[in-house]
Amino acid sequence: MPVGGSLNKFINKFNSEANKHQETQSNNPFSSSFSGGQRPRVSKEEYGRPKAGSKTEARGLQAKSHINKEILELCNIIYELALLNRNESDDENDIDDKNIVVTFGELFERRDDDELIVLLKPIKEINAIAKGNSQPTSCQDLEEQELT
Repeated sequence: MPVGGSLNKFINKFNSEANKHQETQSNNPFSSSFSGGQRPRVSKEEYGRPKAGSKTEARGLQAKSHINKEILELCNIIYELALLNRNESDDENDIDDKNIVVTFGELFERRDDDELIVLLKPIKEINAIAKGNSQPTSCQDLEEQELT
């Protein structure tokens, strides 16, 4: 293939991308290139969300997955601390998950040491929810699988 042909192909692709960007900027009310045209309509489901398939969405999904793992770890620590606080004669299988309570001071060293922290769901259910939440494929999947 002649050198000029591949160079023209590269130039055409660059110009095409530049034109797309310029058009996007002309519709962006926060851009200095905004032409004052009608703003694009965004549905409630799309509002405040990154474009599907974008790098921003991927970073958000990755961050959400990481945070869910951190929350799961914290819930398990709370559960373990609550077990340690009980009589050693209690069997772990007989533990009533409605009574998983620790104080803030047992987890962290701060001014609210006497505040109670309670797990509102059984630890098995929390683990099951978190496992289903470990690899979301889209922002909508995240909403449907969020820890409540």
